Amino acid sequence: MNKISSIAAAALFALAAQAQAAVYTGSSANTGSASVDSSFASASQLFFDLSFARQGQVTLNFLVEAQDLGQTLSFNALVSNLSGLGFEAASVRLNGARFAAPAGTVSTDGFQPVLASGHSADSLWAQFGGPGVTTQFYIGNPLLEAGAQDWSLDLSGRQVGETFSITVAVPEPQTYALLLSGLAVLGWAARRRSV
Repeated sequence: MNKISSIAAAALFALAAQAQAAVYTGSSANTGSASVDSSFASASQLFFDLSFARQGQVTLNFLVEAQDLGQTLSFNALVSNLSGLGFEAASVRLNGARFAAPAGTVSTDGFQPVLASGHSADSLWAQFGGPGVTTQFYIGNPLLEAGAQDWSLDLSGRQVGETFSITVAVPEPQTYALLLSGLAVLGWAARRRSV
């Protein structure tokens, strides 16, 4: 009986050691087609891969656990572009959490540079350069690159069982928006002439 108790205690300890930070509970407000892999999360570390099939945004929801409180969570994400069109910009918005100092990095796969970036307590943004050919960009340091740094999430004021969300948005490139608006004007003008 004592040996069984020891095995049960060891199993519980192993499960506690593998506890995840901020359990992923699903996504919502998905105006772009995206898939999420959040299996990389571990205690005090929140990591996910996000693959966009087209421009838009996705909100990922997380449940606060006891080990998330009283510390900052290390946060990074790898965002892939499967759309066939370039990403010209990206943004991240927090709801129920804040970015803590020091600031992390935003980088790309190297096909386009990060032209500009910035952040506030609850959001960050980046603008990419060149023709839209970015296939991946990185929030923080998901690839463990030298010189890159993860972001830190502060959950002060949250309680166990409450939720917070992270919205990642990849807006439609301005050139495509301009092209579509130009086509709409031409269509309107052609329709007006035929009346």
